[in-house]
Amino acid sequence: MVTPQAARAMLRPLVVASLACVLPAIAAAPALAQESDDTDVLQEYRITAYPSYRINDELSGFGYVGWVYKPDARYTSYYLGKGVFWSPVKWLQVWGGVIGVYTNQYDSSNLLEIRPFGGPKFMGMNSKKWRYYNWTRYEMRLTETLNTDEWTTVHRFRNQTRLEIPLASTARAWTPGTTYVFSDIEPIYRSDKDNVDPLRLRVGFGWIAKPGLLVEAQYFAQWTRPGGGGLTYTDNIWRLNFKLSGK
Repeated sequence: MVTPQAARAMLRPLVVASLACVLPAIAAAPALAQESDDTDVLQEYRITAYPSYRINDELSGFGYVGWVYKPDARYTSYYLGKGVFWSPVKWLQVWGGVIGVYTNQYDSSNLLEIRPFGGPKFMGMNSKKWRYYNWTRYEMRLTETLNTDEWTTVHRFRNQTRLEIPLASTARAWTPGTTYVFSDIEPIYRSDKDNVDPLRLRVGFGWIAKPGLLVEAQYFAQWTRPGGGGLTYTDNIWRLNFKLSGK
């Protein structure tokens, strides 16, 4: 059995990783962006909803609904997914699920994607009620080009390290009516390019509207490898996210 003391010892490196990696990376984003002044930066807009519900003391289910609009790349995507996560201890969740994506491309064939995924999420909170987590997951992207019925397979490994800081007193932190800020870094390795592509840096503001409802406004700066070269700042992603939880 893992004792609370041992769990804190295991999670302490995640705090250091969050502070050492996330915040400097966010601070460096403008400088990195200036290195790519000759590259067009595309705009992307997302609205997502993430409902979750308790099944028993250790198991919960979740859903995922999303809309993505990228006018510069001329497509709109629709997401629908479902899965579960298992929490044997409070500092660990093991996730598994599948997401379906339909992409309407304005100038070429539409796409249908099936994306099964899974992986562990390590979490913690310090004495100031700052929350942090590291979420590593594998996902398989199975994509059909609908005009030709051709399928492609891409394997991806994602590692997201996040720090969340409440904008309230320690006594009121994470209660209805309060707010918080967060930042994270997420490199994504993909098998078809045998490299990290994309790299995402994210900041956001959250509001705990009421019990069971969190509303988040998020901004992503995204680096990709156009033409197979080095990482280049290519995308701004703007996301409105709703997290709903039930008993």
